[in-house]
Amino acid sequence: MKPTPRLRASLLGLALALTALAGCAQHRHPAPADAALPLPATIEGDRFQSRTVRYQCEGGTLLDVVYLNLQDGRSFATLHFAGRTALLQNRPAASGARYIALDEQHSLRWHTKGIEGTLRFMEASDTAREQILLNDCRALPAYR
Repeated sequence: MKPTPRLRASLLGLALALTALAGCAQHRHPAPADAALPLPATIEGDRFQSRTVRYQCEGGTLLDVVYLNLQDGRSFATLHFAGRTALLQNRPAASGARYIALDEQHSLRWHTKGIEGTLRFMEASDTAREQILLNDCRALPAYR
């Protein structure tokens, strides 16, 4: 089920607000595990629950991902990478959880399995191949 434009705008607004509240950012240099992200990193409302997880990726890059679970069963993730904030929707995966950007022109893909994740990019082309942007991302212990 694809979100309607109105629902997409509402979800993006909520995701951006949650991202701002969580201090969601991508860091190029290692930082203390407790920097900028207060604990607990969970926000609950009447019809949603969100949780922020900080991942440390290959090369020491930190990536904060806000997961948003709606009461109707749909799940989203929002993250900030390379100067852009992206809203991704959960899609079926063979194993783990796979989130694909709603913006098909800038299609980020976030795949997690357990405490590990990989961020990829796929161009809007029939012949495009996924490119790995961040690899070997592991959720930091305080955010598991």
